[in-house]
Amino acid sequence: MDKFKKYINKIKDITIKEKTQIAVDNLPDYFWEVPASSTGKYHISFSQGAGGLYRHTTFAVDIALELFNITKLSNLEKDCIISAVILHDGLKYGKDKGKWTKKDHDDIMADWLLEFWDEDFDGKDIIINSIRSHNGQWSRIKPNNRIEKLVHVVDYLGSRKFYDEYYGV
Repeated sequence: MDKFKKYINKIKDITIKEKTQIAVDNLPDYFWEVPASSTGKYHISFSQGAGGLYRHTTFAVDIALELFNITKLSNLEKDCIISAVILHDGLKYGKDKGKWTKKDHDDIMADWLLEFWDEDFDGKDIIINSIRSHNGQWSRIKPNNRIEKLVHVVDYLGSRKFYDEYYGV
């Protein structure tokens, strides 16, 4: 899928770029079709309906890119954040699309990537750990460093319903 092309092209590290693209290409078909929240309870209205999960993800990446303007980060850290945010909800409804979003989708996605990315590369652990902890206080593993916290914050901000009130979305 070329839908994430403009974001993946911002990744400077060739290996992270390639690994992210391959993972995106292997996301389940449902990723592109489902809402960000199966109940509609936890995400802004533009993230609901068909394609909502994809829209939520791109919105979160846009927030991350904006925060890069005011945060001192290395290129590797930025690359890992972009990759983690693109992939964080890749299996939100599980490997075989259930009716509801999976509460442990952070672990499901991180474990899938560990199997999928079977060799080590710079940034792999940062991406995996950021995905595993992206739900913040609601994750089994809490964000433990500034990169993991930033991934959580962009996901959280990308889902807030108060945008509906301000922007009439």
